[in-house]
Amino acid sequence: MPRGIFRLKQVYEEQLSGNWSTKGDVWNTSSPFAKAHPFGYFAGSDPSSSTLDRIDYSNDTATAAVKGQLSLARAELAATGNADFGYFGGGFNFPNTYSTVDRIDYSNDTGTTSTKGPLSSATRGLSATGNSSFGYFAGGGPSPYRSSVDRIDYSSDTDTASPKGPLSPSRYLFAATGNADFGYFGGGGPSAVSTVDRIDYSNDTATASAKGPLSVARDQLAATGNASFGYFAGGAPGKSTIDRIDYSNDTADAPAKGPLSAARYNLAATGSSSFGYVAGGYPSKSKVDRIDYSNDTATAATKGPLSVNRIYLAASSSQANGLPQTTLFPASSVRDNVVPQGTDFGYFGGGTSIHSLVDRIDYSNDTATAVEKGPLSVVREGLAATGNASFGYFGGGDAHPGDEVSTVDRIDYSNDTATAVAKGPLSAARRYLSGTGNADFGYFGGGKTPLSNFSTVDRIDYSNDTATAVAKGPLSVARRGLSATGNASFGYFGGGQIGIEYSTVDRIDYSNDTATAVAKGPLSATRSYLTATGNADFGYFGGGEPAKSIVERIDYSNDTATAAAKGPLSNSKQKVSATGNASFGYFGGGWPAPSGAYSTVDRIDYSSDTATASVRGPLSLARWGLAATGNSSFGYFAGGVSSGYTSVVDRIDYGNDTPTSLVKGPLSNDTYYLAATGNQNFGYFGGGIYPSVFSTVERLDYNNDTATPVVKGPLSVARYGLAATGNESFGYFGGGIPGPFSTVDRIDYSSDTGTTPTKGPLSLAREYLAATGNESFGYFGGGGPGPSTFSTVDRVDYSNDTATASPKGPLSVAKYVLAATSAGANALPQ
Repeated sequence: MPRGIFRLKQVYEEQLSGNWSTKGDVWNTSSPFAKAHPFGYFAGSDPSSSTLDRIDYSNDTATAAVKGQLSLARAELAATGNADFGYFGGGFNFPNTYSTVDRIDYSNDTGTTSTKGPLSSATRGLSATGNSSFGYFAGGGPSPYRSSVDRIDYSSDTDTASPKGPLSPSRYLFAATGNADFGYFGGGGPSAVSTVDRIDYSNDTATASAKGPLSVARDQLAATGNASFGYFAGGAPGKSTIDRIDYSNDTADAPAKGPLSAARYNLAATGSSSFGYVAGGYPSKSKVDRIDYSNDTATAATKGPLSVNRIYLAASSSQANGLPQTTLFPASSVRDNVVPQGTDFGYFGGGTSIHSLVDRIDYSNDTATAVEKGPLSVVREGLAATGNASFGYFGGGDAHPGDEVSTVDRIDYSNDTATAVAKGPLSAARRYLSGTGNADFGYFGGGKTPLSNFSTVDRIDYSNDTATAVAKGPLSVARRGLSATGNASFGYFGGGQIGIEYSTVDRIDYSNDTATAVAKGPLSATRSYLTATGNADFGYFGGGEPAKSIVERIDYSNDTATAAAKGPLSNSKQKVSATGNASFGYFGGGWPAPSGAYSTVDRIDYSSDTATASVRGPLSLARWGLAATGNSSFGYFAGGVSSGYTSVVDRIDYGNDTPTSLVKGPLSNDTYYLAATGNQNFGYFGGGIYPSVFSTVERLDYNNDTATPVVKGPLSVARYGLAATGNESFGYFGGGIPGPFSTVDRIDYSSDTGTTPTKGPLSLAREYLAATGNESFGYFGGGGPGPSTFSTVDRVDYSNDTATASPKGPLSVAKYVLAATSAGANALPQ
């Protein structure tokens, strides 16, 4: 097979022929598609400690949980890592100084860490950061203090670390953070400094370059950050200062932001894309402070403490430093309970008394009664469902008592009023089966007929869904009345019965799906006819026979443990069904109710999963034995000209884009020839004209899109006929009229009230141009003024946005008053 890009079909063919390696054979930590784990790990202390504390970002008020331990107790160590593993290196335990590097496997964090290839020399008081492929451990002591940098190659982590280009000065007890391209090392001793050194990962043999200093000289500090900013916190002598480095302008002095809740030093930090966690240190040795990156001028909030007092500790997380956090399959294509999908819908289909009915729940308005949509092709109950971002698949079931079917119906979310289309059937007719899957395949497992119970797992290939489903590796136990959920890499089938009730949970590895499913930690109680949903990190199994309200949570990062009991459903019931999104799980229908069946929909809040589920808007019809799946998002169009100028904001529902769009907003002014960009949470509308030219920038909150957008910091100059694009942190507005302008203004989403700063101009002044881009670059193309038009395409480099934009390959035809989009625009989940 030729080298280079491969297609899913080629992968599939290689798997069938036995030539495709499994995940366990080849998966390395440099993959930009590794699964993220929402935890921070803190280890080491003086007096020396080997234990690991884990902070759960979704429940950060709780005391940190004690997990596995390092191979050696030590202090003054350093840590970094990627999406799968954390590396803790160096340190001392008097009188010994170590070169030892321990690796934490985030997916199995209860054991003793694995010892990997050592640093090139024994070191203490060092610091570390890195990217998806490499970790950089720098500086340290004892005297004479060092400027040396060791690089760990994650794909070959048993080798001794390789010496790379040094820091500009020697440092001891300093801090480091960075992003995917650069590492920043700041502060440190032996005489406290404010210096910041930057390592360029693409040229790591060179001496680190000096960048803008911290606001105050200090050592014994900590650092973390996201893709856009690095935060350096605390330090000695007793400091509560937090300095922020802007990676796009890293020669400037780091400004001081909101302080820690108390001054301290000898602490450590890590975090996620949204928050930084600063923990331990002297004198508040178990204290945990949380920095909110979206509001970083406020004092850090105190969160749940560490399990023990710690100083001279180190920390790592899969989500720190803005490293790639996409799942194994693109977020825009993964089923509803794998990764965030925006504000979306859930579909409940079939049920008893035998129905073809499909109800749609709107997650953004979940107190309303579910809306009836296009029916299934066959009336049935006891069916199962799964799907991806575009389609839902409903398979199997009982069309009449004792008349099992193998039918698989496909719902098209973009046209959900039509009757579902029958696709390739399952390999065998059956009912009371269950389904889960990922972006490309759906797996239907278990079930029964009057004469047989099944361990069969059928796989539907979404790219070829007219074919009969292919039987894959079976479940460990044949059973019916089970339920399933999962993430992008694994599917979990739990519970069920054959005469006796089971608590068994089987895990299917999608990268090796011909093998028999592996039994993992069981449910806490035996039951059948339950249901399940979840998000990227946890699976929730609820209800069951005999009628139960119990909800149990499987932690995918520790799936050998018994499932933990969580807040119950509002009523005891069985033959209920569930779907959800990244934040909530919805459990609909069920039996027995006082009137026979439930129409109730219960909502579990994943961020507060010990509470009793809240009752939301009901299904359109009470029923049980139904199935559920769901998906994705909305688009917003604002301003323009109709019979007159308008401030109207229209919302297109991608799940049902044939009706007239819904009126949202409005903007604060009637306007047209404006520009817009945004990220996952907000849309920014800037400039425009009528009756005058505007510099106004308005922010639309997608979670509250019926309100008038909030006016934010204006553009540097009033204009219209401009264009905009950006990434998850910044928006760039370029060009426009009167002028025309070459000006590019940058909105900082984390600080959007000030006048936008002017950045590197376009190579050419123009108006009525268009823009799009990805997380790293913005492209501005075409434009006028007419009748002269341009084919020029300028590229703005977000990591160096003060420079003049670089002209790139032109458009095929010069034009203006055009438009642009991209799959990677605004750095939305991909």
